[in-house]
Amino acid sequence: MKIVMISASWCPACLIVQKRMKTMKDVIARYPFEILDIDFDEEKVSNYSVGKTLPVFIVLDETGKEIRRIVGERTALELQEDVFHD
Repeated sequence: MKIVMISASWCPACLIVQKRMKTMKDVIARYPFEILDIDFDEEKVSNYSVGKTLPVFIVLDETGKEIRRIVGERTALELQEDVFHD
């Protein structure tokens, strides 16, 4: 399983979520995890059909197929329950 977060430096909700994620380092470390910036990683982001609401978490299976997508700001507990679990 791999987790991709699509974010932006100008996005307040993204900055809040990234701050919350700092309290979850042990949980996040268990998964391959990549943060893409919607403005600076345009080519990679274009593969994921991202809308206008950020952040977006995309959970991929071992083959790279999307198995879940979580859009918008989440609490640390919601991140753990919705994103960072098997």
